[in-house]
Amino acid sequence: MAAARVWETTAAVRTAHPMVRWLPINKLHLTLVFLGETDPSRIEALAAAVEGVAGAHQPFYVATGDAGGRVGGRRDGVAWLRLAEGGYEVAQLSLDVDDAIGSHTFDARNAPRPHLTLARRATQGAIDDLRTVSDRIQLGWTVEQIVLFRSYTGPGGSRYEQLASATLGTSP
Repeated sequence: MAAARVWETTAAVRTAHPMVRWLPINKLHLTLVFLGETDPSRIEALAAAVEGVAGAHQPFYVATGDAGGRVGGRRDGVAWLRLAEGGYEVAQLSLDVDDAIGSHTFDARNAPRPHLTLARRATQGAIDDLRTVSDRIQLGWTVEQIVLFRSYTGPGGSRYEQLASATLGTSP
């Protein structure tokens, strides 16, 4: 499992930076579109839109590349792995989902930036240390589905509930 490999490879970095909020294995994911607060009555329509987009795309391969991140900002810093392969396909899924659900998240000034988020509250030291191990991670997997999640935020981090999923390449 790709997530387990990330966890193993970053163990020393996580130990060296305990104040960073590292995402556990079961929370690693590629975000296509972040909706924010959404009326629950829209779930059925959102799920149908995601299913339509998934049906129009075939499964594809992604692989991680180098590490990156930023310090500060809305979420007090974030660390990630860029995608060395499959980034175009993930970006296209993001644009198509954004269009299908009408969220208007992306435009000419704000394009999707596909990545695998590893941590929140990231420090510059943690980001730098991740860069030193990112070449050893080299993860790859096949993207086969889109999942619609609801997130619950709390002091211990977010908890996710799967509301719907759609398999790529299967028309509704």
